[in-house]
Amino acid sequence: MLFRQSKNDLNQDFNRFLSEMNESFSIITDLEQLKDNFSSRIKELLKTDHIYILMLNPDLNRYITVENITSNSKYDELLYFNTSDKLVFWLSVNKTFLNISQDPQVFAFFTRREQELIELRSISLIYPFIVMNQVRGMVCIGRKENNVPFDKNELQYLKIFLDQAGFAFENALLYQSQKERTRKMYRADRLATLGELSAGAAHEIRNPLTSIRSSIQFLKRKLSDPADIEMSNDLISEVDRINEIIEGMLSFAKPQPLKKENTQLKTILAQTVQLVSNTARKKEIDICLNYQAGRDDIFADPSQLKQLFLNIIMNSIQAIENIPGKIEINVIFSEGEKKYTPVYLIEFIDNGEGISNENIDKIFDPFYTTKNEGTGLGLSISYGIINQHDGDIEFFSEPGKGTRVKIRIPLK
Repeated sequence: MLFRQSKNDLNQDFNRFLSEMNESFSIITDLEQLKDNFSSRIKELLKTDHIYILMLNPDLNRYITVENITSNSKYDELLYFNTSDKLVFWLSVNKTFLNISQDPQVFAFFTRREQELIELRSISLIYPFIVMNQVRGMVCIGRKENNVPFDKNELQYLKIFLDQAGFAFENALLYQSQKERTRKMYRADRLATLGELSAGAAHEIRNPLTSIRSSIQFLKRKLSDPADIEMSNDLISEVDRINEIIEGMLSFAKPQPLKKENTQLKTILAQTVQLVSNTARKKEIDICLNYQAGRDDIFADPSQLKQLFLNIIMNSIQAIENIPGKIEINVIFSEGEKKYTPVYLIEFIDNGEGISNENIDKIFDPFYTTKNEGTGLGLSISYGIINQHDGDIEFFSEPGKGTRVKIRIPLK
């Protein structure tokens, strides 16, 4: 155990512990792995089974747990602190430990929500990760075994360790953000290339297809046998189906110009839900819209946003086989940090079949589909719509457990 009665033993154990953890900090860049390594050691050494590491998410303008950053957790997960919370203000000013049991007056200063979060998780000690004179994160430590208080020596040595841990977590977060940016850039380049190929192929197919349809219609007039007439009608239907695919290819390759206007996001979502309500009801699927944004004005193309939401909801409906089915739509609004644009954060959650890890990056590719019917262009077109709105869309899924779609759309 790290913290012993003898100060010499404490020095030796802490130096050894710090050396081991510094080595981990220098070689571990994966945020989740770093969190697991850090948490397990702190739990073992302090004899506590509660530890939460929260980092600042500038899009949400709040501190969320590392698990939420690295997983498909909801935007409104219970454990988070806003940058405007009184806890964050206290940590920014004092830049040291907050010992809940020894600072009851500080605890009483917090909002009821902050107090409930701390009490619910039996948090006893909170320490800020200060980077460039800003609170970039915090570690919340639960009570020790038998409610033994933290002594001064423990806190003195723990401070040295946590200061270094703060930089390690900030670096890991930056590394992960860079990986995400690189992955999205690669996806955008790949889709741009596929778009050029699709446009070229669509134009080459379209002209002879028009000629084929005209020829079939001309020959149909000379037919008298009902079976031959039916066959010609089937041929025209198939040509029309090919033409619809070509239209989809062109929509993906060259999206329609946006017709932005001041509109209401809540109204667009409600209208989209209404459009699919009968289809959902037939499959015994409940669609629940939880609008918690506090505002709904947005400068966007309402028809294209409706198409985007319609594509996502229909994908969820088609993926749900279990009864009862459920699609949850959550909407919140984030002002963002100083340099970040205010955004709407929308998530669609279903209990459908889910998508495997190896296929999750293919879902925006044109013609990729897991359904027996369909062109596989719906999500490709959706990606173009959200991209034109300077937004972002991400899919998180697990086979057998459903899919979560997260969307960011700027206010303007």
